[in-house]
Amino acid sequence: MPPELTPTRRSILQVTLRLGAGATAGAVAQELDITKQAVSQQVAVLRRLGYLEPAETRYGPLLPTDRARAALGEGLPIYGQIAAGVPGLAEQSPEEFTPSLDALLGLRAGDFLLRVRGESMVGIGVLDGDYVVVRPSQEVHDGEVAVVLIPGDNAATLKRLYHFREEVVLISENPQMPRMTFPAEQVQVQGRMVGRVGVGAPRVSARWDGGALGEEGAQGEPGEGSQEAPVQE
Repeated sequence: MPPELTPTRRSILQVTLRLGAGATAGAVAQELDITKQAVSQQVAVLRRLGYLEPAETRYGPLLPTDRARAALGEGLPIYGQIAAGVPGLAEQSPEEFTPSLDALLGLRAGDFLLRVRGESMVGIGVLDGDYVVVRPSQEVHDGEVAVVLIPGDNAATLKRLYHFREEVVLISENPQMPRMTFPAEQVQVQGRMVGRVGVGAPRVSARWDGGALGEEGAQGEPGEGSQEAPVQE
């Protein structure tokens, strides 16, 4: 817990979250059995520290910020950016907060997660063991990544989908995986991928002994993959 969040301030934030639009200074004081004046003093501090939104009206509700939600364990701090090209410095203090993974991923009602098995979509960063966010839909546009049921298979597969005449072409994001073509009426689209939660570890691609990397030994040993997965690539 941040040091500036004393037990009293933390309690005030917890009550404001629970009361929602009804979280006035008077209501919070009644909940905590302290004076309204004491609450107002702490509210001023919490606003200055960025844990409560600025007051829009004198008697308006107390509105916790994303920073407050993160401090109470209901959100995640975003620590800026990290370089994946030219080396740079990772930020040491959070520049913003997200109240939840739902908000970060832009989830909607009905969206669901599937755990990925396989490496056919590594080209777009989907690794073995990752979770993909799927938005239910029976129609997808050409080039979108879709979850589909294919003939003769009891599991769904995750592929980039294209329509060609009376056929559906499913393409992997891994050059080692062949494309698949099926009659359109035999393919059932379950939804389209709208996000990813990365938990899978990248495979080791080379063992470096300090010298130049040649073609030999460039293939690493595959890491241990998940044994349970409702979606395969």
